[in-house]
Amino acid sequence: MKKHTLILLFLFPFCLLGIGLPSAFSVDFIQLEREFAGKGSTQGRFSKDIHLAFDQQNIYVSDTENRLIQKLSATGEFLFQIPEAPESPDNILRKPGHLAVDSVGNIYVTDVTAHHIPENNDPKVYIFAPCVHKLSPVGELLDTYFVDAVDVYPKVVLPVNVILDENGKAAFAIQPKGHDRALRVALNPQNELYVLDAERGRVHKFGADGDKITTFGRYGAGEGEFDTDASDIAIDARGNVLIADTGNHRIVRFDAAGKSLGSFGRKGRGNAEFTKPMALATLPTGEILVKDASQFRRKIGGLPEIVVLSPTLTQLTESTPGQTELADTINNATRSQYGPFAQSPAVAADTAALNRRVRLLEEAEYSRYYAGETDEEDDAELAEELKRKDLRLTLLHNVISRIQKFDSNGRYLGRIIYETDQLSEEKHDQTFLDLDAAGHLYLRDDGDFTIAQYSITGFTVKPSHINGFYSLRAANLHNEYLEDYEDIDFLTDVQDELSQLEFKNLFGLTYSISERWHLTFLDELTYAEQDERYITPAKVEDSYDFGTQALENAFAANLKFITNPNPYRYKELNLSVGRVDGTSDLTQDALYTDLNKQRRVDTGDASSTVIELNWDIWSRTNLWLRYADLNPAETSRNFIRRFYDVSGDLYEVFGSRNQARQFLGELTIKF
Repeated sequence: MKKHTLILLFLFPFCLLGIGLPSAFSVDFIQLEREFAGKGSTQGRFSKDIHLAFDQQNIYVSDTENRLIQKLSATGEFLFQIPEAPESPDNILRKPGHLAVDSVGNIYVTDVTAHHIPENNDPKVYIFAPCVHKLSPVGELLDTYFVDAVDVYPKVVLPVNVILDENGKAAFAIQPKGHDRALRVALNPQNELYVLDAERGRVHKFGADGDKITTFGRYGAGEGEFDTDASDIAIDARGNVLIADTGNHRIVRFDAAGKSLGSFGRKGRGNAEFTKPMALATLPTGEILVKDASQFRRKIGGLPEIVVLSPTLTQLTESTPGQTELADTINNATRSQYGPFAQSPAVAADTAALNRRVRLLEEAEYSRYYAGETDEEDDAELAEELKRKDLRLTLLHNVISRIQKFDSNGRYLGRIIYETDQLSEEKHDQTFLDLDAAGHLYLRDDGDFTIAQYSITGFTVKPSHINGFYSLRAANLHNEYLEDYEDIDFLTDVQDELSQLEFKNLFGLTYSISERWHLTFLDELTYAEQDERYITPAKVEDSYDFGTQALENAFAANLKFITNPNPYRYKELNLSVGRVDGTSDLTQDALYTDLNKQRRVDTGDASSTVIELNWDIWSRTNLWLRYADLNPAETSRNFIRRFYDVSGDLYEVFGSRNQARQFLGELTIKF
């Protein structure tokens, strides 16, 4: 126990690297506050396509499929909906989308509507266009804002559809390209409305009275530009406008009048880097929260992804050993020719190369582990098959997502991380939904559409981030041999009975300190015994009873830090510590002590330690260092043997102790 404590103390400073230095390594976790909603059409239930908005006391939900807006309390209780009868022909909502709420409770919701072009009534001509409806707190239509020119005819010839207007008369409808494109909205404290029209590369600002004030922004990747898939807009505490420039992997900033203030962030999965930023939230404190599509996957198949330090730590799926293998295990509880406890540096280096940890992200696995982050969607059927295969082959499979925190100037402050257990039948399909101004995180179950609200708790030891497994293995074998040697009778000359027993307990524990820091512990306790009765009826004084017992504990700890999660520049650092302690006792006694008191007694022990560093200095350069204190180094045990003669008197003692200290290093450069 003391030796294990020393190992833990050795790892402790490295653990502090993951939780100290708040400016660079600040990590917060989330805590479930409540769950609400579900699948349905009214009274606090929704379809799949929804958007959230918040004020200080309530949650507003627009439901595209059900063509309504619901108002919920801060705890998710249904208050009322707009309109009361969504199926009514008077419902102006066609495809309600993103929404926002101003300081007096007015609701601004994006939609698509048919606008009557004036001065044309016989027949009427309508043009479909994206818009923003302004509704009163009780749902009355106050105004409709357009980002396209809708009061003039297009200057080109367009096909039209014949429709019936609100009076039941025939009319024409124009549906220009992009008429149903998505818009995003945000409000400043003066109730001025900003509308992000990403597909057109523009932001439109409207005054509180509904008049358009200005238009700014353009398509591109330069100063004051953003891509056509920009996914969110927010107003910070200073009144500046923030755009989640998804395609350019950054946050673009403008002042209240539309003047460019630059951007922050770049493509990547490190601190202050983004992989397709998708959601923004600004807090009253001035902090900015950014959710991107980054996903960090952690899985355990067989054993965790560490350098296996113990020669006896075996795959959980290993088949039951045969009699010979079990006898070898019992007689050589720590076999020095395996693993880091090899009998020579050359053997140790070769074995270490075979046991080198498998990288979390390889180029061949790019699409699989970057699901949702690639430019093209994976084929659904193939993706589902890969998922099924993962579930079959994996003991643990968690997806870690993050939300990064910045100050009002775009300086990185830290991050919030949360895990989704892919093996949980209930929680495996939780997806990100939104953030509110209080910093709450909202996840939705894509199966039953329930919404989970989480608060931010700061760094704590989270049981939900601890995963473990336990394996108990037992083997009991009994064989009996009767032999008749070459003579003319058929009588037993030798009777040999062999019994073998083995119990193996394997316990593994892994903890995610953050999305990049992972701590893993393994402990394997093995007890084995063998008993053999060798009887020679023709000469019973030579019969003997042989028994051996072995107890071994192998412990391994690994601290992993992914220094660069980009699969094409992937780097990680592993610090591993292994410890093996074992004892064994062997006795060989004559069966018939009245004829022969000859016997042999062996006692043995082993205690070895290995410390290993595996560091990707650069993405194509790896440094491997290992220090090993092997005790013993050449045998399975340091042992003492005592021999007793036929009279039972001790006549010889033989002892053997051997120990080695090794330092091994290897530098690998890939071209």
